[in-house]
Amino acid sequence: MARSKAIGGSTDHAHHNKKGSCSSKAAKAAEGATDNAGIRIRAGAMPDQSGVSVGFAISDAPDPDDMEIEQEGLRVFIQDVLVEPLDGRTLDVREAADGMELIFR
Repeated sequence: MARSKAIGGSTDHAHHNKKGSCSSKAAKAAEGATDNAGIRIRAGAMPDQSGVSVGFAISDAPDPDDMEIEQEGLRVFIQDVLVEPLDGRTLDVREAADGMELIFR
């Protein structure tokens, strides 16, 4: 990864790799999103209320409290409650049975 931006002012970083950027840009285009749109990472509740799930959506702009990271020309908006839990993680893409999926490493 060429560069990354710190999350929450810590020395750790959240990243997304080049393969993930390319796949995410393709997903944005397929959704008909604007050039300035990005991937929004948001929190949700687990069905059994045992924890927090993480979801992804194409968004034209970040919510007011989102942290924004831009790398390899892809904008990523991270919901404020996920900034600390995702600190130091890498957003990646892998092939799944039903297409590509975004994952954290």
